[in-house]
Amino acid sequence: MSTAVKDTPQKGISNKVIALGVGIFSIVEAVIAYFIVFNPLFIKPVYQNATLDEAGISYTVKFFGKLFASEAEKASGVTIIALSDTVFNIVMIYLVITVVPILLAFFFNKGFAFAKTYLTAVFGAKAVIGMVPLLVPFPYLRNSIRVFGVVDAVICLCACAYFVYLNTIEYADDMLLTEEEIGGMKKRAKLGGFMLVLMAALVIFEKFAMGGYGINWSIYLGWADQQITQGYVLVALFGIAVIASILYIREADWAMCFYGGFGAAAALSNFAAVINKVIWINTTYKSQKALAAQGDEAAITWVGQNGMSASWWRRFIFIIICMIVGAAIAFFAVKTLKGKLFSKPASDEKKASLFVLIGTGGLVLFTVLTIVAITLWDRKLYSEFLMGAMDYMYFIVFGGITLFLALTVLSGYEFSKFGMLAVYIVAGAANFSTIFNVFNTRSGLAAANPGYVGYDYIIAGVMYILSLVCCFTVILLFAFKDVSNYLYNKRNS
Repeated sequence: MSTAVKDTPQKGISNKVIALGVGIFSIVEAVIAYFIVFNPLFIKPVYQNATLDEAGISYTVKFFGKLFASEAEKASGVTIIALSDTVFNIVMIYLVITVVPILLAFFFNKGFAFAKTYLTAVFGAKAVIGMVPLLVPFPYLRNSIRVFGVVDAVICLCACAYFVYLNTIEYADDMLLTEEEIGGMKKRAKLGGFMLVLMAALVIFEKFAMGGYGINWSIYLGWADQQITQGYVLVALFGIAVIASILYIREADWAMCFYGGFGAAAALSNFAAVINKVIWINTTYKSQKALAAQGDEAAITWVGQNGMSASWWRRFIFIIICMIVGAAIAFFAVKTLKGKLFSKPASDEKKASLFVLIGTGGLVLFTVLTIVAITLWDRKLYSEFLMGAMDYMYFIVFGGITLFLALTVLSGYEFSKFGMLAVYIVAGAANFSTIFNVFNTRSGLAAANPGYVGYDYIIAGVMYILSLVCCFTVILLFAFKDVSNYLYNKRNS
C-alpha cells in the first residue's frame, strides 16, 4: 500500500479523537517544556551570564544583538548579547517535537496510512529523549527536569505502543493473516514489551549503580572523565531496545538476539564488578581499617573517605540487581531462541554447521583474548591498575556486540558475517598495533637490564597475536557457499 493511500476507518477510537489527543498533548508538552526545560536552561543564562558576571563585565541583552543597536549603545563599552540565536534554536526544536506531531495528527485524521508509521517513530524517539535527563548525569539539571523527562518518556512510550498496535492491525489486514498468525503476533508483542520493560529497568539500575563501579574513567580505553559518555551508552541501549521490541512483533528474531547478547554481557560485567568489590573489601579496605585501628592517621583519613557507607552499600546492591536483571533478560531471550540455536543440522549441512560453530567460537574467543591481553598490557603500562566505571560499560558494549553477533549467526542471520568482519577490522587493527608496542617496550627493558626476560610482556603479546589468529575464522563463513545456504535454511526453518 502506498503511503499516500488513505486507510479505511478502524474500529474503536475514531481518528479524529486520536488526532485531537495528539495535538493537545503536543501543545501541553511544549508549554511545560518551556517553563521547566528551555527557559531555565537556555533563556535565563543569556540574561544572567555567569562568566561575564564573574569577570565584572557589564552587558545587556537585545534580541538581534548589535544588529539594530544604536551607535551610542555600541560606543558605550557595554557588551551586547544576542537572544535571537537561542530563540532560533528553540524554535527549531519545537518544529520537530511539537509541530511535526501535530501535522502528522492532521494527516492521521484524514486517514493517510503513513501517519501511523511516522507517529510511531516520533513518539518512540521522544520516549528515548525523555530518558536522557535521568540516564545522563548532567550536573546542571534540576530534579524537576528529570521528573518531567521520565513522565514525558512514559507517556510517549504508551503513545508509541498504541500506534504500533494500529500499525499491526493494518499489517494483519493487508497480509490477510489467519487467527493463528495474529495470535502469534500478540504473543510476540507481549514478550517484546516485557523485554523492553526489563531493559528499561536495567539501564535505570545501571545509572544508580554507576557510582559504585569506581572512578569515571576507563583503563581499558585510556579515557578520562567519562561520566557523560556512560549515560549516553545507557540511552543508546534503551533506544535500540525500543526499536527491537517494535520490530520483533513482525518476526524480527534478531531483537531477541540483541536482548540475549546485551543482557548476558550486562550480567557478566556486573558479576565482575561484584567480584572486584569483594576482593577490594578483603584486601584494601580491611588492611586500611586495621592500620586505622592502630592509629595511622593516613589510614584513618582513607577509611573516612572510602569506607563502606550507606551510599556505598546502596550502589553495591544496585550492582547485584543489575546482574540479576541482565541474567533474566538473557534467560528469556535465549529461551525464545532455543528452537533455532539448538536445532540439529541436516546430514548434508553438518559441514556448514561446523564452519558456523568455528566462526562463532572464534569471535567469542577473540573478545576474551582481547580483554585478557589488554588487562595484562595495562597492568604493565600503568603504575596502578584501577578499573573505572567506563570499563564496565566497555564490557557491556564489546561483550554485547560479540554475543549479539554470535546469537544472530547461530539463528541463521547472514548479516552477522559482516558484523564479525567489522569487529575484527576495528578491534583487530588496535590489537595489531599494540603488539609492536608490547614487544618494543620489552626489548627496551631487556636492553637496559641484561638478563631481563619479561615473561609478562611476552604473554601479553602472545595473547594479542592469538586474538588476531581468531580473526581468520571469519574466512570460513565467507568462502563456502554452503554456509550461506545453511544460514538461509536455518533462518527460515
